[in-house]
Amino acid sequence: MVKIVVQECSVCQRFNGTTKKKHELNSIIASKPFQIVGIDAVGPINPISTNNNRFILTAIDYYTKWPIAKAVDNIQSATVVDFIITEIVQVYGVPQQLITDRGSNFLSETSEKLYEFLQINHKPTTTYRPQANGQVERLNQTLKNVLSKLCREQILDWDCYIWKTLLSIRSMKNRSTGLSPSMMLYGTEMVLPTTWEPLSDTVDYEEEIKERERYINIDLPEIRKIGSKKNAESKNTSAVAYNTGIVGYKFKPRDVVLKFTDVKKSKFSPVWEGPYTIVEVGDYGSYTIKDDRENYDIVHGDKLKPYYHSSRMIPEVSSTKLQSTLRKFRQVNLINCTTDRKGGGLLHE
Repeated sequence: MVKIVVQECSVCQRFNGTTKKKHELNSIIASKPFQIVGIDAVGPINPISTNNNRFILTAIDYYTKWPIAKAVDNIQSATVVDFIITEIVQVYGVPQQLITDRGSNFLSETSEKLYEFLQINHKPTTTYRPQANGQVERLNQTLKNVLSKLCREQILDWDCYIWKTLLSIRSMKNRSTGLSPSMMLYGTEMVLPTTWEPLSDTVDYEEEIKERERYINIDLPEIRKIGSKKNAESKNTSAVAYNTGIVGYKFKPRDVVLKFTDVKKSKFSPVWEGPYTIVEVGDYGSYTIKDDRENYDIVHGDKLKPYYHSSRMIPEVSSTKLQSTLRKFRQVNLINCTTDRKGGGLLHE
């Protein structure tokens, strides 16, 4: 009886316990270039550049690992839309799927209209889970590391070195594919300043074009097949390592839960907030939850735990005010992605 009372203590449940891995790691693997693209924003960057830029919008193709980046002075919806159109769509075509975090600039009405117009399947990730858009997160880290080295003597002009940074990353061998993004996308290594050689006057351009055509039709598909196989093996290795020690638990609609507090107001604030109610079960281990004021959030299952309550609860404890950080969403069914893949698991790479 004492154990049950302690288990159902509202205060105890909010202050005790840590998060546990409840869902397996499921990799996202694209089957062709620019089928799936991840987008993110870096910043605000200090110092602001002499061109008044303080952010970097970044994107990565999940198949070739081809990086895209642009320095901007803001990351409002209009800027994000312009970035998608000019840096991705106009150059590489319309991606079938776009993965972003749930920043308001990616979820705004302006952005959603673009996704609808271009028929892009937009997949916002759950909050406070960098693994959910792991590839673009790693790109951001690499971008910052390389950029900081290149602009160390002209730090106020950091935005002028982004093109050099991209050149470097695009020509680097990727750990997952074993090939450079350039080789995966174009079937050839990039010509860098150190390897530049002027074309000979005796080049037979007609023969060169025929050879290039043969290479694209025959050799490039084989190169991509090798890179894709190595990428799949790398993802499988990561998944096996991650899935060790998984505590299997799946919530159901109408389950009452507490949500882990990623950002606490103080050291004495509760570790868990709620209770909330499960409204919908999504893919990749994500859940839509709501509070008693009809505010919603989309959370990964690893950030939730069951909330125990009954009529036996002490009145002073059971009447604890709801601590909610949820907000109203224009779209509640953002995690409904059953048309692509079924089964729980963490959205990854």
